[in-house]
Amino acid sequence: MTAHMNIAASTKILVLSDDAAAASFMLDTFGSLSRYDVRHLSLKALGEKGRLDPTQFGLIVLDVDNGELLQHPELFAFRTSYRDIPLVVVSEDLPDDLMRLLFRLNGNDWLKKPLERRALIDMISTHAPGTGASDSRVHAVVSAVGGAGASMIASSLAHVLAQPTKNSAPRIDLFDTDFCSGSLGYYLNLVNDYDLKPVIANPSRVDLEFIDLVRKRHPGGFSLLSFKQPSVLLAPKGGELVLRMLDVAAFESDHTIVDIPYYDTPWKYEVLTSVNSIYIVTEMTVPALSQAKDLFANVVRLRGSSDQIFIVINKYRAKLFGLGLRRRQTEKIFKDIPTHVIADDWDTLSEAVNRGVLPVQVNSRARFCGAVGKLGALVR
Repeated sequence: MTAHMNIAASTKILVLSDDAAAASFMLDTFGSLSRYDVRHLSLKALGEKGRLDPTQFGLIVLDVDNGELLQHPELFAFRTSYRDIPLVVVSEDLPDDLMRLLFRLNGNDWLKKPLERRALIDMISTHAPGTGASDSRVHAVVSAVGGAGASMIASSLAHVLAQPTKNSAPRIDLFDTDFCSGSLGYYLNLVNDYDLKPVIANPSRVDLEFIDLVRKRHPGGFSLLSFKQPSVLLAPKGGELVLRMLDVAAFESDHTIVDIPYYDTPWKYEVLTSVNSIYIVTEMTVPALSQAKDLFANVVRLRGSSDQIFIVINKYRAKLFGLGLRRRQTEKIFKDIPTHVIADDWDTLSEAVNRGVLPVQVNSRARFCGAVGKLGALVR
């Protein structure tokens, strides 16, 4: 256990719920984060003297389910007795009369069921004593087509966001979800030979200590999670494993960069739906641009908005003559969609790949590095 883990594992959470499925979900979620010590009791414990000592807990999660419990006076007596303990409430979608009763509990926050892991973690990290608000942001870099160069952009973006500021040194994680190749491990000379097979069947084993064990530290100031393990794609719980790894890694990071391949995976669109921002990386060819436009439309449909979705046209080569596509033509294709062009820089990138270093370590003034720096400024 590392030093920061010892400091973090301090908050006791009490889950009060009669919904077995919701309680199990919350126990599993909090149990993956070793900074929390969680206990579950049924709601009848509220009326059993000596069964419950709420003062030993730093946070209470109360599940009122369909709201029927809100009509029981003992619930409000309990809240009155322990009003100094932070309380968050989860419930089904309630009618107005029950919502008014819910507000009388004077809770710190409310979350609607069915629960989502990321939203639950964010809510708890905001209100649990000693943890402070969670400012973690997750950014996806997704290829529209194979070979577009998204992985190189993702690694350079991680380096850009990892640069210390006057007041802080950001914590950055780079997560490679291309388990078929684990390409980022090879690009950055940080190949990870950890065998994930024992945890694929039991994703609940993934917690902060596990992530701290398997991540690789890069001199550029960020941590890398990259594995060449194709069995993750085929395993029944492979998607659950990847999403849990992402949740746990992002929990203690200021920024997490997720490198997503062009092909479909069991977790691809769930990640794209929930991240803070998305860079869709493509090339300056008609098929590649068409694929990028289709992916953009699909993601907008899933997210319900085009906010914080950027098109990145990589490896652009300007031509004075010839029939190649020109930048003006891409503006007609994407219209009002935010589009960013990165000029082709074969010399810098090929040397970086061959040496297993970042492009900035080859030539900090390269056009590629300057363009990625501007991408980082969009989400910093």
